[in-house]
Amino acid sequence: MKNVIKSESLTADVLLIAAAGPIILASLFLPNAPLMLKSLIKWHKNWGKIKRQRIYEAIRRLNKKRLIELEQKGNDLYLKITENGKKIIKNFDYDNIELPNHKKWDKKWRMIIFDIPEKKNKERRALSAKLKDLGFYPLQESVFIYPYDCQDEIDFICSFLSIDNYVNYCTLEALDKKEGDLRKFFDLSLKL
Repeated sequence: MKNVIKSESLTADVLLIAAAGPIILASLFLPNAPLMLKSLIKWHKNWGKIKRQRIYEAIRRLNKKRLIELEQKGNDLYLKITENGKKIIKNFDYDNIELPNHKKWDKKWRMIIFDIPEKKNKERRALSAKLKDLGFYPLQESVFIYPYDCQDEIDFICSFLSIDNYVNYCTLEALDKKEGDLRKFFDLSLKL
């Protein structure tokens, strides 16, 4: 049976590894790495089956987003988490992210709109699925609505999926045609 590991999980786990403290990059590829990483990654038993290139790509993505940094000390290259990376780890867990659901609604809608290119089709599908999973109302194919402020969570999701440049977060005072349906969908009649 072929083992499938999502790149998002690999990227998140590399960030968790860096968060544990500076680590020599080469040590990620030692034979005993799965044992060393057992407490840090969900799928430590499969670590040795992952191609090195995929691990390097995850590190490159995190470095490009300035969530980790690479530091040369002598002959060793260290992987180290940045302050931005610490904030992400502290505040978010992609798989368990939850959106706010306040007792009182501020009568504003949060609209997520996106135009993600075909070359990022996988990320586009992942975003749509995540928004639906989180309880957003799909107004159109690439337009989703939520009644509470969730910009930090959306920023994290977009950063995590590397689609920041293709997604817009808007706050609206009113929607002309769907407002009644949305109020019913989110059960907002008692939260005014």
